[in-house]
Amino acid sequence: MLVLFAGRARAFRTAAPARVETRAFAKKAKKAPKASAPRRAELPPGAATPKLIVFDLDNTLWSPELYQLRKKPKAHKDVRLCAGTVDALYDLATGDWPRTEGAVASRATEADWAEDLLAAFEVEGRTAASLLPHREIYPGSKRKHFQALRKTTGVDFSDMIFFDDYTENLGEIAQLGVMCVHNPRGLTWDHWAGGLKAYARLKEQNTKFMGRMFTTADLRELD
Repeated sequence: MLVLFAGRARAFRTAAPARVETRAFAKKAKKAPKASAPRRAELPPGAATPKLIVFDLDNTLWSPELYQLRKKPKAHKDVRLCAGTVDALYDLATGDWPRTEGAVASRATEADWAEDLLAAFEVEGRTAASLLPHREIYPGSKRKHFQALRKTTGVDFSDMIFFDDYTENLGEIAQLGVMCVHNPRGLTWDHWAGGLKAYARLKEQNTKFMGRMFTTADLRELD
């Protein structure tokens, strides 16, 4: 570029800092946001906790549902844990709940895919498979799943809690006497912490039959 000053011509190079800044900004924009730290379910001292915590898989622990995929999925790429799942697994891995175990009751048809994913997902150095050692994964009524879980664990239905996105599943399991929590779009911290709080309150009432389904609205009313 040529600029005139008092009859003299001075040459200035056209700098390109704007292009450099634009490139730097573009690289920064591509960085993935940091995952938020897991949140604990805060329960009052002495609160009753379930002896067996049972989770559905598709659209509860993770997304998308396995039947929607055409090939074997990879953890963190094709299938991701729901936010509340990380919170729940974190509590199971680090919480002071010596009498509590985790379990799975799923109607997924691709049981081998589900098992591989559970072995791949980790929280606090523990795989989801190790935190959910009791697993019933096959098609059919979930009554069969829960009857098998009661037989293998020795835990009564009244000492279980079940998280699922499908109200039909929850309805038939509630009839067995299991307290159920509906998470229609995947497990969230509100479902997880609220469900445990609801369970503790029912136990305070010395309720022998725990069969009830809590919706998101029900859990909000507990606060």
